[in-house]
Amino acid sequence: MIKLWQRYFYREILKVFFFFLFGFFFLYSLIEYSMHMDDFFKNHHLQVAEVILYYVNQLLKRLDFLLPMALLLSTIKVLTTLSSRNEWTVLQTSGLSTKKLLRPFMVVACGCSLLSYLNFEYFLPSALRHIEEFRISHFHSSRLAQRREEIHLIPLKDNTKLLYQSFDKEKNVLFDVLWIKSLDDIWRIKYLNADPANPTAEYVDHIVRNSAGFFEKKESHPKLYLADLKWHPSMARQGLIPFEQRSLTDLYRMNYKSKMNPYEVPKIATALSFKAAVPLISPLLIIALAPFCLGFTRHRHHFLIYAFGLFGLFAFYMMLDSLTILSDNGVIKPFMAVFAPLALFASFFTWRFIRKTP
Repeated sequence: MIKLWQRYFYREILKVFFFFLFGFFFLYSLIEYSMHMDDFFKNHHLQVAEVILYYVNQLLKRLDFLLPMALLLSTIKVLTTLSSRNEWTVLQTSGLSTKKLLRPFMVVACGCSLLSYLNFEYFLPSALRHIEEFRISHFHSSRLAQRREEIHLIPLKDNTKLLYQSFDKEKNVLFDVLWIKSLDDIWRIKYLNADPANPTAEYVDHIVRNSAGFFEKKESHPKLYLADLKWHPSMARQGLIPFEQRSLTDLYRMNYKSKMNPYEVPKIATALSFKAAVPLISPLLIIALAPFCLGFTRHRHHFLIYAFGLFGLFAFYMMLDSLTILSDNGVIKPFMAVFAPLALFASFFTWRFIRKTP
Protein backbone atom coordinates (compact mmCIF):
# COMPACT_ATOMS: atom_id res chain seq x y z
CA MET A 1 0.00 0.00 0.00
CA ILE A 2 1.31 3.43 -0.96
CA LYS A 3 1.77 5.65 2.09
CA LEU A 4 0.74 9.27 2.37
CA TRP A 5 4.25 10.69 1.98
CA GLN A 6 4.85 8.48 -1.06
CA ARG A 7 1.68 9.73 -2.76
CA TYR A 8 2.80 13.28 -2.02
CA PHE A 9 6.21 12.62 -3.56
CA TYR A 10 4.77 10.98 -6.66
CA ARG A 11 2.32 13.82 -7.18
CA GLU A 12 5.02 16.49 -6.90
CA ILE A 13 7.52 14.63 -9.09
CA LEU A 14 5.07 13.83 -11.89
CA LYS A 15 3.53 17.29 -11.82
CA VAL A 16 6.86 19.01 -12.38
CA PHE A 17 8.08 16.23 -14.71
CA PHE A 18 5.19 16.56 -17.17
CA PHE A 19 5.29 20.35 -16.94
CA PHE A 20 8.90 20.44 -18.12
CA LEU A 21 8.45 17.59 -20.62
CA PHE A 22 5.52 19.11 -22.49
CA GLY A 23 6.74 22.66 -21.92
CA PHE A 24 10.03 22.02 -23.72
CA PHE A 25 8.29 20.03 -26.43
CA PHE A 26 5.73 22.81 -26.95
CA LEU A 27 8.54 25.33 -27.47
CA TYR A 28 10.30 22.98 -29.88
CA SER A 29 7.07 22.36 -31.83
CA LEU A 30 6.35 26.09 -31.98
CA ILE A 31 9.79 26.84 -33.43
CA GLU A 32 9.56 23.92 -35.86
CA TYR A 33 6.07 24.99 -36.94
CA SER A 34 7.22 28.56 -37.61
CA MET A 35 9.97 27.21 -39.89
CA HIS A 36 7.43 25.33 -42.06
CA MET A 37 4.48 27.67 -41.71
CA ASP A 38 4.35 28.42 -45.45
CA ASP A 39 4.12 24.72 -46.30
CA PHE A 40 1.26 24.22 -43.84
CA PHE A 41 -0.74 27.15 -45.23
CA LYS A 42 -0.13 26.28 -48.89
CA ASN A 43 -1.28 22.69 -48.43
CA HIS A 44 -5.07 23.05 -48.19
CA HIS A 45 -5.65 19.28 -48.12
CA LEU A 46 -3.65 18.81 -44.94
CA GLN A 47 -5.82 17.65 -42.03
CA VAL A 48 -5.40 18.78 -38.43
CA ALA A 49 -5.15 15.14 -37.33
CA GLU A 50 -2.15 14.65 -39.68
CA VAL A 51 -0.36 17.63 -38.15
CA ILE A 52 -1.05 16.39 -34.61
CA LEU A 53 0.23 12.91 -35.52
CA TYR A 54 3.35 14.47 -37.05
CA TYR A 55 4.19 16.32 -33.83
CA VAL A 56 3.40 13.27 -31.68
CA ASN A 57 5.99 11.41 -33.75
CA GLN A 58 8.38 14.32 -33.24
CA LEU A 59 7.92 13.86 -29.50
CA LEU A 60 8.78 10.16 -29.84
CA LYS A 61 11.85 11.11 -31.87
CA ARG A 62 13.18 13.37 -29.09
CA LEU A 63 12.00 11.24 -26.18
CA ASP A 64 15.39 9.67 -25.43
CA PHE A 65 16.72 13.12 -24.46
CA LEU A 66 13.54 14.84 -23.22
CA LEU A 67 12.84 12.18 -20.58
CA PRO A 68 16.21 12.50 -18.76
CA MET A 69 16.10 16.29 -19.01
CA ALA A 70 12.57 16.49 -17.56
CA LEU A 71 13.55 14.00 -14.86
CA LEU A 72 16.66 16.03 -13.98
CA LEU A 73 14.73 19.29 -13.62
CA SER A 74 11.84 17.73 -11.69
CA THR A 75 14.22 15.92 -9.32
CA ILE A 76 16.17 19.10 -8.55
CA LYS A 77 12.95 21.11 -8.08
CA VAL A 78 11.26 18.63 -5.73
CA LEU A 79 14.34 17.70 -3.67
CA THR A 80 15.50 21.28 -3.14
CA THR A 81 11.96 22.35 -2.22
CA LEU A 82 11.57 19.51 0.29
CA SER A 83 14.96 20.34 1.79
CA SER A 84 14.40 24.11 2.02
CA ARG A 85 11.00 23.58 3.71
CA ASN A 86 12.56 21.11 6.17
CA GLU A 87 10.02 18.48 5.08
CA TRP A 88 12.84 16.10 4.24
CA THR A 89 14.34 16.54 7.73
CA VAL A 90 10.98 15.89 9.40
CA LEU A 91 10.55 12.65 7.46
CA GLN A 92 14.07 11.54 8.39
CA THR A 93 13.47 12.22 12.10
CA SER A 94 10.43 9.93 11.89
CA GLY A 95 12.76 7.03 11.09
CA LEU A 96 12.82 7.03 7.27
CA SER A 97 16.25 6.74 5.69
CA THR A 98 17.36 8.79 2.70
CA LYS A 99 17.49 5.74 0.47
CA LYS A 100 13.89 4.84 1.37
CA LEU A 101 12.72 8.40 0.79
CA LEU A 102 14.34 8.37 -2.65
CA ARG A 103 12.44 5.27 -3.78
CA PRO A 104 9.62 7.24 -5.47
CA PHE A 105 12.24 9.17 -7.47
CA MET A 106 13.95 5.92 -8.46
CA VAL A 107 10.62 4.35 -9.47
CA VAL A 108 9.89 7.29 -11.78
CA ALA A 109 13.42 7.05 -13.18
CA CYS A 110 13.02 3.32 -13.87
CA GLY A 111 9.69 4.10 -15.54
CA CYS A 112 11.52 6.58 -17.80
CA SER A 113 14.07 3.88 -18.65
CA LEU A 114 11.36 1.36 -19.48
CA LEU A 115 9.53 3.91 -21.62
CA SER A 116 12.78 4.65 -23.50
CA TYR A 117 13.31 0.95 -24.22
CA LEU A 118 9.72 0.57 -25.42
CA ASN A 119 10.14 3.65 -27.59
CA PHE A 120 13.34 2.32 -29.18
CA GLU A 121 11.72 -1.06 -29.83
CA TYR A 122 8.14 -0.28 -30.93
CA PHE A 123 7.42 3.42 -31.48
CA LEU A 124 10.54 5.17 -32.76
CA PRO A 125 11.10 3.21 -36.02
CA SER A 126 7.57 3.83 -37.29
CA ALA A 127 7.63 7.43 -36.01
CA LEU A 128 10.79 8.22 -37.99
CA ARG A 129 9.33 6.67 -41.13
CA HIS A 130 6.16 8.73 -40.73
CA ILE A 131 8.15 11.94 -40.20
CA GLU A 132 10.14 11.40 -43.42
CA GLU A 133 7.04 10.54 -45.44
CA PHE A 134 5.22 13.59 -44.05
CA ARG A 135 8.11 15.92 -44.92
CA ILE A 136 8.44 14.49 -48.43
CA SER A 137 4.70 14.91 -49.07
CA HIS A 138 4.08 18.30 -47.46
CA PHE A 139 7.34 20.21 -46.95
CA HIS A 140 8.34 21.29 -50.44
CA SER A 141 11.40 23.11 -49.14
CA SER A 142 12.59 20.01 -47.28
CA ARG A 143 15.86 18.37 -48.23
CA LEU A 144 14.05 15.03 -48.39
CA ALA A 145 11.41 16.35 -50.79
CA GLN A 146 14.07 17.72 -53.13
CA ARG A 147 16.26 14.62 -52.96
CA ARG A 148 17.32 13.22 -56.34
CA GLU A 149 19.51 10.14 -56.10
CA GLU A 150 21.28 8.67 -59.11
CA ILE A 151 20.62 5.17 -57.73
CA HIS A 152 17.74 4.26 -55.45
CA LEU A 153 18.20 1.53 -52.86
CA ILE A 154 15.46 -0.48 -51.17
CA PRO A 155 16.61 -2.79 -48.33
CA LEU A 156 14.28 -5.78 -48.02
CA LYS A 157 13.28 -7.71 -44.90
CA ASP A 158 15.11 -10.85 -46.03
CA ASN A 159 18.39 -8.81 -46.09
CA THR A 160 18.45 -8.70 -49.90
CA LYS A 161 18.69 -5.36 -51.72
CA LEU A 162 16.82 -3.82 -54.62
CA LEU A 163 18.51 -1.10 -56.69
CA TYR A 164 16.84 0.83 -59.49
CA GLN A 165 17.69 3.82 -61.66
CA SER A 166 14.34 5.60 -62.01
CA PHE A 167 10.61 5.35 -61.47
CA ASP A 168 8.06 5.89 -64.25
CA LYS A 169 4.88 7.26 -62.67
CA GLU A 170 2.76 6.86 -65.81
CA LYS A 171 3.56 3.15 -66.24
CA ASN A 172 4.08 2.58 -62.48
CA VAL A 173 7.28 0.64 -63.08
CA LEU A 174 10.86 0.74 -61.82
CA PHE A 175 13.45 1.00 -64.60
CA ASP A 176 16.86 -0.74 -64.76
CA VAL A 177 16.60 -2.82 -61.60
CA LEU A 178 19.11 -5.04 -59.80
CA TRP A 179 17.81 -7.49 -57.24
CA ILE A 180 20.89 -8.51 -55.22
CA LYS A 181 19.96 -11.68 -53.35
CA SER A 182 23.58 -12.36 -52.36
CA LEU A 183 27.12 -11.74 -53.55
CA ASP A 184 26.72 -14.78 -55.84
CA ASP A 185 23.11 -14.36 -56.98
CA ILE A 186 21.85 -11.28 -58.87
CA TRP A 187 18.73 -10.66 -60.95
CA ARG A 188 18.91 -7.92 -63.61
CA ILE A 189 15.50 -6.51 -64.60
CA LYS A 190 14.67 -3.86 -67.17
CA TYR A 191 11.13 -3.11 -65.95
CA LEU A 192 9.64 -4.07 -62.59
CA ASN A 193 6.06 -3.40 -61.55
CA ALA A 194 6.19 -0.91 -58.65
CA ASP A 195 3.30 -2.64 -56.91
CA PRO A 196 4.87 -4.86 -54.19
CA ALA A 197 1.78 -7.09 -54.22
CA ASN A 198 2.39 -7.91 -57.89
CA PRO A 199 6.17 -8.03 -58.53
CA THR A 200 6.01 -8.75 -62.26
CA ALA A 201 9.30 -8.22 -64.13
CA GLU A 202 10.05 -7.81 -67.85
CA TYR A 203 13.30 -8.71 -69.62
CA VAL A 204 14.86 -10.57 -66.73
CA ASP A 205 18.40 -12.01 -66.56
CA HIS A 206 19.49 -14.31 -63.75
CA ILE A 207 23.23 -13.89 -63.10
CA VAL A 208 25.16 -16.22 -60.80
CA ARG A 209 28.81 -16.75 -59.87
CA ASN A 210 30.30 -19.92 -61.31
CA SER A 211 32.88 -22.22 -59.78
CA ALA A 212 35.71 -20.19 -61.34
CA GLY A 213 34.53 -17.06 -59.52
CA PHE A 214 33.13 -15.27 -62.60
CA PHE A 215 29.58 -14.09 -63.18
CA GLU A 216 27.61 -15.75 -65.95
CA LYS A 217 24.03 -15.58 -67.21
CA LYS A 218 22.13 -18.63 -65.99
CA GLU A 219 18.69 -17.93 -67.48
CA SER A 220 16.65 -15.20 -69.20
CA HIS A 221 12.91 -14.48 -69.28
CA PRO A 222 10.90 -11.95 -71.31
CA LYS A 223 8.42 -11.80 -68.43
CA LEU A 224 8.56 -13.33 -64.96
CA TYR A 225 6.59 -13.19 -61.72
CA LEU A 226 9.03 -12.91 -58.77
CA ALA A 227 7.04 -14.35 -55.87
CA ASP A 228 9.94 -13.98 -53.40
CA LEU A 229 10.39 -10.25 -54.09
CA LYS A 230 8.43 -8.33 -51.45
CA TRP A 231 8.90 -4.82 -50.09
CA HIS A 232 7.00 -2.10 -48.26
CA PRO A 233 5.34 0.49 -50.56
CA SER A 234 7.00 3.44 -48.80
CA MET A 235 10.52 1.99 -48.93
CA ALA A 236 11.14 3.18 -52.48
CA ARG A 237 10.77 6.76 -51.29
CA GLN A 238 12.68 6.30 -48.07
CA GLY A 239 15.78 4.55 -49.34
CA LEU A 240 18.25 2.87 -47.02
CA ILE A 241 17.04 2.76 -43.42
CA PRO A 242 19.80 4.02 -41.10
CA PHE A 243 20.74 1.73 -38.26
CA GLU A 244 19.81 4.45 -35.76
CA GLN A 245 16.20 4.11 -36.98
CA ARG A 246 15.94 0.36 -36.45
CA SER A 247 14.44 -1.35 -33.43
CA LEU A 248 16.50 -3.02 -30.73
CA THR A 249 15.36 -6.46 -31.88
CA ASP A 250 16.40 -5.80 -35.49
CA LEU A 251 19.79 -4.49 -34.42
CA TYR A 252 20.35 -7.48 -32.12
CA ARG A 253 19.54 -9.93 -34.92
CA MET A 254 21.72 -8.08 -37.41
CA ASN A 255 24.59 -7.87 -34.92
CA TYR A 256 24.77 -11.64 -34.57
CA LYS A 257 24.34 -12.57 -38.22
CA SER A 258 27.31 -14.40 -39.65
CA LYS A 259 27.13 -12.86 -43.13
CA MET A 260 27.35 -9.10 -42.71
CA ASN A 261 29.25 -6.42 -44.55
CA PRO A 262 32.42 -5.63 -42.52
CA TYR A 263 31.72 -1.93 -43.09
CA GLU A 264 28.29 -2.26 -41.43
CA VAL A 265 29.36 -4.36 -38.42
CA PRO A 266 30.68 -1.50 -36.21
CA LYS A 267 27.72 0.74 -37.13
CA ILE A 268 25.22 -1.93 -36.12
CA ALA A 269 27.04 -2.65 -32.84
CA THR A 270 27.28 1.07 -32.07
CA ALA A 271 23.58 1.71 -32.65
CA LEU A 272 22.68 -1.33 -30.53
CA SER A 273 25.00 -0.31 -27.68
CA PHE A 274 23.75 3.28 -27.73
CA LYS A 275 20.08 2.27 -27.56
CA ALA A 276 20.81 -0.24 -24.81
CA ALA A 277 22.78 2.24 -22.69
CA VAL A 278 20.97 5.58 -23.01
CA PRO A 279 17.85 4.57 -21.00
CA LEU A 280 20.13 3.75 -18.05
CA ILE A 281 20.95 7.45 -17.68
CA SER A 282 17.67 8.14 -15.87
CA PRO A 283 18.37 6.10 -12.69
CA LEU A 284 21.93 7.43 -12.69
CA LEU A 285 20.58 11.00 -12.54
CA ILE A 286 18.83 10.32 -9.21
CA ILE A 287 22.00 8.89 -7.70
CA ALA A 288 24.08 11.82 -8.98
CA LEU A 289 21.71 14.65 -7.98
CA ALA A 290 20.53 13.56 -4.52
CA PRO A 291 23.71 14.45 -2.56
CA PHE A 292 23.85 17.94 -4.11
CA CYS A 293 20.16 18.71 -3.50
CA LEU A 294 19.97 17.34 0.06
CA GLY A 295 23.23 18.59 1.54
CA PHE A 296 22.87 20.45 4.83
CA THR A 297 24.08 23.99 4.22
CA ARG A 298 22.98 27.45 5.19
CA HIS A 299 23.39 28.85 1.71
CA ARG A 300 22.26 26.51 -1.06
CA HIS A 301 22.67 27.93 -4.56
CA HIS A 302 19.79 26.38 -6.48
CA PHE A 303 20.76 28.10 -9.70
CA LEU A 304 24.17 26.44 -9.69
CA ILE A 305 22.59 23.02 -9.16
CA TYR A 306 20.30 23.57 -12.16
CA ALA A 307 23.14 24.98 -14.27
CA PHE A 308 25.66 22.24 -13.52
CA GLY A 309 23.01 19.54 -13.82
CA LEU A 310 21.91 20.67 -17.29
CA PHE A 311 25.48 21.30 -18.39
CA GLY A 312 26.54 17.85 -17.21
CA LEU A 313 23.66 16.16 -19.04
CA PHE A 314 24.37 18.04 -22.28
CA ALA A 315 28.09 17.33 -21.98
CA PHE A 316 27.48 13.63 -21.39
CA TYR A 317 25.27 13.35 -24.48
CA MET A 318 27.81 15.26 -26.56
CA MET A 319 30.57 12.96 -25.36
CA LEU A 320 28.48 9.90 -26.28
CA ASP A 321 27.81 11.34 -29.74
CA SER A 322 31.53 11.94 -30.25
CA LEU A 323 32.47 8.46 -29.10
CA THR A 324 29.81 6.84 -31.28
CA ILE A 325 31.27 8.61 -34.32
CA LEU A 326 34.65 7.06 -33.51
CA SER A 327 32.96 3.72 -32.94
CA ASP A 328 31.09 3.89 -36.27
CA ASN A 329 34.42 4.24 -38.04
CA GLY A 330 36.04 1.37 -36.15
CA VAL A 331 38.46 3.51 -34.12
CA ILE A 332 37.24 2.11 -30.78
CA LYS A 333 35.02 -0.79 -29.81
CA PRO A 334 31.26 0.04 -29.66
CA PHE A 335 30.90 -1.45 -26.17
CA MET A 336 33.77 0.67 -24.84
CA ALA A 337 32.50 3.79 -26.60
CA VAL A 338 29.10 3.69 -24.89
CA PHE A 339 29.23 1.58 -21.74
CA ALA A 340 32.70 2.56 -20.52
CA PRO A 341 31.89 6.26 -19.87
CA LEU A 342 28.49 5.28 -18.45
CA ALA A 343 30.13 2.81 -16.07
CA LEU A 344 32.78 5.37 -15.09
CA PHE A 345 30.22 8.02 -14.17
CA ALA A 346 27.98 5.46 -12.47
CA SER A 347 30.87 4.24 -10.30
CA PHE A 348 31.86 7.75 -9.24
CA PHE A 349 28.37 8.99 -8.41
CA THR A 350 27.33 5.72 -6.73
CA TRP A 351 30.40 5.89 -4.49
CA ARG A 352 29.62 9.51 -3.65
CA PHE A 353 25.94 8.69 -3.03
CA ILE A 354 26.80 5.87 -0.62
CA ARG A 355 29.30 8.07 1.23
CA LYS A 356 27.03 11.12 1.48
CA THR A 357 23.64 9.54 2.23
CA PRO A 358 22.85 7.53 5.36
